[in-house]
Amino acid sequence: MKRFVALTLVALVVFSLTVSGCQKKRLKGLVPAKGVVTFNGEAVAGATVLFAPKEIGSQSGSAQAVTDDKGSFAMTTLDPGDGVYPGEYRVSIVKDKIEGGLSQEEARERYENPDKFRGQPIPEQTVVHEIPVKYADINESGLTITVPAEGKKDIAFALEGEVDLTPQTLGSGHGGGR
Repeated sequence: MKRFVALTLVALVVFSLTVSGCQKKRLKGLVPAKGVVTFNGEAVAGATVLFAPKEIGSQSGSAQAVTDDKGSFAMTTLDPGDGVYPGEYRVSIVKDKIEGGLSQEEARERYENPDKFRGQPIPEQTVVHEIPVKYADINESGLTITVPAEGKKDIAFALEGEVDLTPQTLGSGHGGGR
């Protein structure tokens, strides 16, 4: 009897996961939002693109994507590439290279063995902004997008400007990871 109950519970769990959690589209009303990011005419690989609803309290949620080697992206709200809700968005794009600091393994070892590292300084961590830093600020980037009800598959963010590739200190004591 106990075995029957256990098997029934397992079957119910598998069934509920199949019906609810494994559906391709978990959020209704999302539409595709795809495009490309360039900087001074060149594709930007590895940039993070963020869409934030223009209106505070909007029914739309934020979405993000990371550009591929060709600068292409497909926005994600919940599941990879699932799209966004139609609406107006403010946009930020970030492409930073972080160096130094502590790796995750080093940070974990310091946390687990504080006496072993007492008095030892944490290596400095620096950041290099590979596109102008103004594009990272959702309020200052000047980038917006309106996604219509049928979606938008030809978004083009053509960024321009100059960057200072000098590494800048991120702050002491916050190693983070590489």
